[in-house]
Amino acid sequence: MPTFKQACALVSRQKAVLAAAVLALGSGATLAQQAAPGQMPSLAALSGQMHAAAEYCNAYPAAQLDQMKQQQKTAAGAQGLSAADFDSAFAQAYTTTKGQLATLSAADKEKTCSQLKAISAARPQ
Repeated sequence: MPTFKQACALVSRQKAVLAAAVLALGSGATLAQQAAPGQMPSLAALSGQMHAAAEYCNAYPAAQLDQMKQQQKTAAGAQGLSAADFDSAFAQAYTTTKGQLATLSAADKEKTCSQLKAISAARPQ
């Protein structure tokens, strides 16, 4: 069983992951177009985190999430990241983030998802 300090650190990491996802959710393809080729695996991982958070909070329809993922994958490919490498980084980050999000308390989920949905609603379609 984790100590209180370990639990706080885990929650802080989860919030940091989600904050990064929230901030970048609508701009993943733009980020990929501006990033250096060495940063592509990190952006693919961020895409996986964003996708997991948006899915967890029902912030976007599944079809729109798939469309955003494809746009991010295409942009990363244009910068030299192979489709297989994108998929690998995306899947690993997606799975890790889903696991982290599943441990959020109901109150943290409500707060996190309300912030994500507010950003989603403000994003131009």
